[in-house]
Amino acid sequence: MTFTEPAPLPQQPGRARPRIGRVVLATLGIILILILGAAGVWVLTHQQRVADQFTVWQFEPSTALASYADRSTMTDEGRFNFYASRPSIKATKAFDEKCASYVEDVGILGCYVHGERRIYLFDVTDDRLDGIEEVVAAHEMLHAVWDRMSDAEHDAVAPLLEAQAAARADDPTFVKTLEYYATAEPGERLNELHSIIGTEFVDVSPELEKYYSNYFSDRAVLVELHTTSNAIFTERQASIAQIVAQIGELKIGVDGDYASYNSGYDALNSDITNFNARADEGGQFTQQQFEAERVSLVSRQTELDALYTSIADRVTQYDGLVAQLDALNAEVADLNKSINIQRRTQGDSEQ
Repeated sequence: MTFTEPAPLPQQPGRARPRIGRVVLATLGIILILILGAAGVWVLTHQQRVADQFTVWQFEPSTALASYADRSTMTDEGRFNFYASRPSIKATKAFDEKCASYVEDVGILGCYVHGERRIYLFDVTDDRLDGIEEVVAAHEMLHAVWDRMSDAEHDAVAPLLEAQAAARADDPTFVKTLEYYATAEPGERLNELHSIIGTEFVDVSPELEKYYSNYFSDRAVLVELHTTSNAIFTERQASIAQIVAQIGELKIGVDGDYASYNSGYDALNSDITNFNARADEGGQFTQQQFEAERVSLVSRQTELDALYTSIADRVTQYDGLVAQLDALNAEVADLNKSINIQRRTQGDSEQ
């Protein structure tokens, strides 16, 4: 048996390694570099947002702070800015170390401290003022938003804010508020308008409403909290003004009538003395004249006695109103204490 060497196999053409993989990898690498480059640019231009994100991740809001955010209807963006400012609730002494005002008779309930980018809130414990803390928290959150906005963003919203301010130029309370901030926070008009309008006025332009919807899901609910908590003061102020007006009117009437009563009785006593002297002399009157003068004197006395009774009644009413005024003043003083009205020194804060 012979062995025949098999014919050699035909040589296959050589196959180069496919290059498509390298092309894909290279393309993905370029895309990745572009993405990372774009991300790097975004980080460089949004450093505060990045820092805020880390702050929010690490911040653990208390139950009260979370409730403020919920009741004021803060959106995720509003809540982000609120928590990024590490809000804290403090009692009077600790609060005043951070938030202060040199303006007399002004209650400070919250502030946003620029240098720290932090919000401090006063601990309001009076149940009559339910809702006021949520409004203050929202007000300060909007300061935090303003602090993080660019100049271009400020310029875009500024005319919307000024238009709303102009529409309320005849509102004495609003004007007085702006006058206070012009003194307490000079140069921060737009900043304050941004917070005041956003938390206190329900009727704003559609453009501004759309803007605020970034931070509140139902701003009408927030404004209602402001209205109801503020009514505690406005209603008492109205009552005090009404009572003071009544007291003033009563005093004018009583003083005038009491002067008339005294002068009337002086004249009556003089006429009675004269009448009695003439009657004692005899022959000064006919019976008809005597009776007529006597009736006139008695009638005058009756009228003066009735005037005195009226004066006495009004004095009793006056005293009652004074007692009501004292009670209202005491209640307002207690409420003022609840909203932290006291002497302070100027501080570096947005209120």
